[in-house]
Amino acid sequence: LWDLGLDLGYGTRTIGECLSIARKDFEVLTSLLDARFISGEYRLYLDLIEKLYKKVLSKSARALRLWLDELDKKRLNTFGDSSYLLEPDLKDGIGGLRDYHHMLWLAKTFLGFRETHDHVFQAVLSYQEYQDLRQHVSFLLNIRNHLHLLSHRRNDRLTFEYQTEIAQRLGMRDLKKSLAVEQFNSLVHATMSALKSLSRSFATSFPLPIKTRPQTKQIRHILPGLTFNSGELSFDAVSTILKDPSLLMTIFESSAHFGYPLSLEARRQVRDFLYLVDDSFRKSKKIVDSFEMIVTQSSYTFETLSHMTDVGLLDNFIPEFGRIRNRVEFDSYHIYPVGIHSLYTVKFLKELSKKDDPLFHDLFIEMSHPERLLWAGLFHDIGKHKGNHARAGAALTDTILKRFGYDKEKRNDICFLVRNHLLLAETATRRDLNDEKVIVQCARIVESAERLKMLYLLTWADSRATGPKAWNDWIANLIRDLVFKILHILERGELATRRASRKVDHIIAEVRKDIAETVQEDNLEASFERMPPRYLLNTAPQEIVRHLGMVNSLTARILTRETNFGGNAGKEGFILETRKDVAGNCWEITIVAKDRPGLFAKIVGVLALNAINILSADIYTWRDETAVDVLRTTNPLDDLFVQEKWDKVREDLTNVLIGKLSLESFIDNKESHLHSAHFKKFLRLPDVVVDNESSDFFTIIEVYAYDHEGLLYRIARTLFDLGLDIHSARIATKVDQVVDVFYVRDLDGQKVEDDGGVKKIKRALHQQLKHL
Repeated sequence: LWDLGLDLGYGTRTIGECLSIARKDFEVLTSLLDARFISGEYRLYLDLIEKLYKKVLSKSARALRLWLDELDKKRLNTFGDSSYLLEPDLKDGIGGLRDYHHMLWLAKTFLGFRETHDHVFQAVLSYQEYQDLRQHVSFLLNIRNHLHLLSHRRNDRLTFEYQTEIAQRLGMRDLKKSLAVEQFNSLVHATMSALKSLSRSFATSFPLPIKTRPQTKQIRHILPGLTFNSGELSFDAVSTILKDPSLLMTIFESSAHFGYPLSLEARRQVRDFLYLVDDSFRKSKKIVDSFEMIVTQSSYTFETLSHMTDVGLLDNFIPEFGRIRNRVEFDSYHIYPVGIHSLYTVKFLKELSKKDDPLFHDLFIEMSHPERLLWAGLFHDIGKHKGNHARAGAALTDTILKRFGYDKEKRNDICFLVRNHLLLAETATRRDLNDEKVIVQCARIVESAERLKMLYLLTWADSRATGPKAWNDWIANLIRDLVFKILHILERGELATRRASRKVDHIIAEVRKDIAETVQEDNLEASFERMPPRYLLNTAPQEIVRHLGMVNSLTARILTRETNFGGNAGKEGFILETRKDVAGNCWEITIVAKDRPGLFAKIVGVLALNAINILSADIYTWRDETAVDVLRTTNPLDDLFVQEKWDKVREDLTNVLIGKLSLESFIDNKESHLHSAHFKKFLRLPDVVVDNESSDFFTIIEVYAYDHEGLLYRIARTLFDLGLDIHSARIATKVDQVVDVFYVRDLDGQKVEDDGGVKKIKRALHQQLKHL
C-alpha cells in the first residue's frame, strides 16, 4: 500500500490497549466502530468488537453524542454548509459523507446496530428513507472517486475545475436551458441537502446529556391536532392530518412562532402526506395566512423555511420555487444555489429591523408595507430557469400571488420589485450617473419614493446573499449616489436640465472664490472657456481647482523642457497624482497631459502591467487639447509599498509615451500566464452590446468577457483603432464576467448610429476577444 503512494495509518495493540485509548479519545473510538475484518484471527476481531460495545460504548454514549455535536460545529466553521456551497467538501462539509458516518456511530452507540440495514429493521428509518440514504451515499462516493482520480491525490473539495469533467463522466450533456455541469451541481446540492436533513432528523432520536437538555415545560395539545413534548412539535395522530391537511402548514407556523423544531416522526409524516398539497390546499386562505406569518412575522423565518424546504413542503406549496431551489449558476460570483440564496435574501431583509446599519434600518421601519419587500425577496429569482429571469420572475410571482388571493395593488408592488431587482445595481455600475437621461429613465421606471426605498433595500439584500463579489464599498457608494439622485427627481419633480445651468454657474463661482488670489481673472476666464460643459457639470469645485494647478504645472514643465532642449516636449509630458479614497476603499488617479492618439489605452495598459484594476474612468479633453483623465482603481496588492508602486507607474507611463516601452509585447507575455484551469471551465462566451438609446449624446458599448490583466487595454486600443473617442468608462461585474462599459463618439463628435458602424464595432471587438 505504501508503494502505491497511499497514506496508511496503522498500529499494533492488544485489545485492552485499544479499549483504554478508545475511552479517552473519541476519534479512536469511532475508528474502531468502523472496523472491518480483513484477515487473520476472526475470533480476535469479534472479541474486540464485543468488548468495545459492552465496556466502552455503554458508559460513553452520552459523552460521545455531545462530542459529535461539537464536531458538527467545528465542521461548519471549517468547511461550511456544503449543501449550500458551490465548491462543497464531499467528506467533512455539512451534508457530506461525515453526516452519514455520524448516523452510523449514533445508531451503533445507542442501539447496538452492527450493520447499516439494521436501521430499517429497528424502525429508526423507514424503508424509503433507508433506500434514499443508500442512494445519496452511493452518489457522493462515486463523485469522490472521480475527484480522486482526476486530481491524482486525496481530495474532497469539489472545486470548479473538476466539476465539468465529472459531469461529463457521469453522462450528463448540455441542454438548451442548462449546462451539463449546472445539472450536475444541482443534483449534488439536492443530494447533500437531503443527507443533511436526514442526518439532523435522525440525531434528534438520541438524547443529549441531561445537563445540556433544554429545560422545557411539558405542554401537550398547544393547538388542535398538535402536541409539544421534550422541545419538539408533533402531530396528535395520522388521522388528524387526513381530517385537516392544513396542519401540514400549521405545524411549521407553530415552529416559526415558538422556535421549536419538528420531531423526526413529524418530519417523516409531512413527507408522507405531501400528496395532500393540491390546488385547493395552495389556495386556502387559512393556509396562505399561516405561510404569510412564517415569512413576514416570525423571528425564525430562515430556519422554518429551510426546514420546509428540507421536507419538500415549500416545493409542493409553491411548485415554481421547486424548479429553482437547487439550480446552480456555474460561476465564481454566486456562492449559493438559487433557492438558499432567496432564503438568505429574506433573512437579511428581516435583520434590517435591528439597528446594525442606521440608514437601512430607518428606511425599513419607515415603510408602509414591509411585507411586500419580504415577498419580493423570496420570489426575486424565481424565474432563473428562464431567459430574462427578472421579467419571467415577475410573471410567475403574479401567478403565485393571485393564487394566494392578494389584491392587485399588493401584487403590482411585489411584481415591480421582482421585475426591476437588477435596475439599481446595473445602472450604478454600468452607466454614467452624471448623465441626466439615465437618472430620469430610472425615476420614470420607479415612479415613487416608497418603491425606490424598497428597491434599494432589495438590491442590498440580494447582493449580500449573492456573495462577497457582489457588494463592496465601491458598489455601495455608486448605488447610494444613484438612489439619492433618483429620489431628488421623485420628491422635487425637477429634471436635471433645469438644474444644469444653475449648477455650472455655482461651480464657476466657487472656483473663482477659491483661486481668485493666485490666478488673474483673464487667465481664469480663459480656463473656463477651455473646459467642456460635461467636465464642469461632473467635477466638484475643489477638484477643478486642483486640476488647474496640475495643468499649470504641466504647462510650466513643457515650456522649461522646450526652452532647454527644443522640440516638442509635450510628447512625454504629463502630471500624475494619486490619493486614497477611504470612503470607496479604492484609489483615485488623476493624469493631466497633452492629448494624443491612444493616450487612454496607453494609461490603461501601464496600469495593467502593474496589476492595478480599474473600476471607472472619466476622460475629459479640454478645447486646447489638454487631457484630464480621472481613474478609480482597486488598492495595489502590496499595502507596504504603495508609493513605490505609483512611482513605477509614472516611470512606465513615461517610457510608453516616448516609445521606449512596448505595451503589446509585455501584455502578451503577461496574458500567457493568466488563464487558470478554473476559468477555462467556464463556458459562457464573450459578448458585445451597442446601445444608442440610453444616452442622448454618446453611443454606449458594453463588452462582456472574463476578466484578466490587459483586457481593458485591448478593448480601449481596439476602440482607438476604430476612430472612436472614449469619454468615460465603467467596469462592472456580471456573474463571473466583467462588463466593460464605454461612452464613445466618433471623431466628428457624433454617436455611431448607422448599422454599418455598429456592425464594424461588434466585429472588431469580437475578433479581439476571440484571441483572449
